[in-house]
Amino acid sequence: MKNAHERFGTLEYTKRMKDTTTHIRLRLDRFIGEIEGERNARAHLISVLGGDSDSGAIGAAVHEQSVFTVRGPGFDPVTATLGEGAQCFRGTISIAGRKPIRHLVAISAEMAQTRPGADPGGKRTVLCDDDPVFVLYRVAQRFGLPVVPEWASWFGEELGRRQAIRPLVGLACRPVLVTGTKKQFLKWFGVALRRKQVQFPESNGPVQWPATRSFSRVGLTEPEESSSMEEIS
Repeated sequence: MKNAHERFGTLEYTKRMKDTTTHIRLRLDRFIGEIEGERNARAHLISVLGGDSDSGAIGAAVHEQSVFTVRGPGFDPVTATLGEGAQCFRGTISIAGRKPIRHLVAISAEMAQTRPGADPGGKRTVLCDDDPVFVLYRVAQRFGLPVVPEWASWFGEELGRRQAIRPLVGLACRPVLVTGTKKQFLKWFGVALRRKQVQFPESNGPVQWPATRSFSRVGLTEPEESSSMEEIS
């Protein structure tokens, strides 16, 4: 925990009204953004810490599709907005002898749709980590793909070869954007099986996914089991 404050970024918000100007600056402990211009970004996740009134104002600004200035170690300052349909989640951090700290997490509508079954026809999947096993697991869970962890290395190489994965701007994470549909991924796996680039397990049974650091970052300490292999055979 030594010098932990140096790993934080900042989120700034300025609201100008007719007679007053409100300026809020909060600590930013996690951020995922997609650069769209020289210094503009589409934010997919922000996580900020601060007082009750300031965090409440940021929550309201998210729903108003307001623009924030984001700074953090490892990337240049960017102007970002979460866009339409963003979701906010609030919590409280209690520390003995100090006032409670409000914790606000906001995610874009696009990132919310990456959960299993939310948008099976989607083409873009925003993920918080680039670990190959984690990438395969999350893509498989979103689209209901019948896969096993042993295919992770091949899948990662295939995404890179097809230019279907690219890094995003991240604070306290290594986010990526994966591009592709369920139909495309099933076709890739089918071709790889025929070419023996990947193989079915030798025996039937539940598929166990390893609990890596990537899973624990998003609370997936016990990943769910995979589905049947029949769809791509």
